[in-house]
Amino acid sequence: MTYTIALLAGDGIGPEIVASTQQVLDQACAGQGITLTYKNVTIGIDALAATGSTFPKDVPKALEDCHGIILGPVSHNAYPPRDQGGRNPSGELRKTLDLYANVRPARSRAGIPPRANKPLDLIIVRENTEGFYADRNMASGPAEHMVTADVAIALRRITRDACMRIAQQAFALADQRRRRVTAVHKANVMRMTCGLFLECCRAVAADYPDVEYEEQLVDAMCA
Repeated sequence: MTYTIALLAGDGIGPEIVASTQQVLDQACAGQGITLTYKNVTIGIDALAATGSTFPKDVPKALEDCHGIILGPVSHNAYPPRDQGGRNPSGELRKTLDLYANVRPARSRAGIPPRANKPLDLIIVRENTEGFYADRNMASGPAEHMVTADVAIALRRITRDACMRIAQQAFALADQRRRRVTAVHKANVMRMTCGLFLECCRAVAADYPDVEYEEQLVDAMCA
């Protein structure tokens, strides 16, 4: 099996991290019948100097034949305004490729005492296209507004379609693992938006009778 991986090194320590990640992948694939080929794609400050944009227009095309992407850290706060070429590569990739599921595994390892005082093995599945992030909510323009010089407002968007597909992603993962899903929410305060999210989670849960389902306030989960 041969896979093509795009390397988007990013800024600052990004190239160092991406190079180390490449070494880890090569070692993991050694002797497994898996061959990785790499394609370097320039983004960030280097791309800005060369093309006038931190995310050049030819980047999506360069990624079309790739099976995966490794994105290094980017110095987004140091970029110029968007109309001057300062586009957030992470956000652009999310929108272009519709990367709606932010999947974060967390697992304790033998020989390393777990911080939670008992072994941990969980996956956090977070919706990645909506919420409070200002660049994810409006068809045109950001979802942050200065009402007065002293008042700023941010809008939150939650849709049924996005809630349903992230819930389906979580239950599908759980069905392959320990068959338990916890929906984390703030419905005691955000009754409409988190209420819609929970409504969708419950609907998907009905399709997975063998998966245990529970709901927890985000406050309790953080504790």
